[in-house]
Amino acid sequence: MFLRQEDFATVVRSTPLVSLDFIVENSRGEFLLGKRTNRPAQGYWFVPGGRVQKDETLEAAFER
Repeated sequence: MFLRQEDFATVVRSTPLVSLDFIVENSRGEFLLGKRTNRPAQGYWFVPGGRVQKDETLEAAFER
């Protein structure tokens, strides 16, 4: 069974996405950044973090 495209779009719009992002600063006032190697933001700087997976606790996502 497949959803019609418009029904799928409604589901996507209605589904909350949760992510964790971290600002990490050391004792010298420097911040931890990464540089993306994959698309769509390849070459852009980012702070560590990512999406929380379904049924994953925030603690487990943080550790991952």
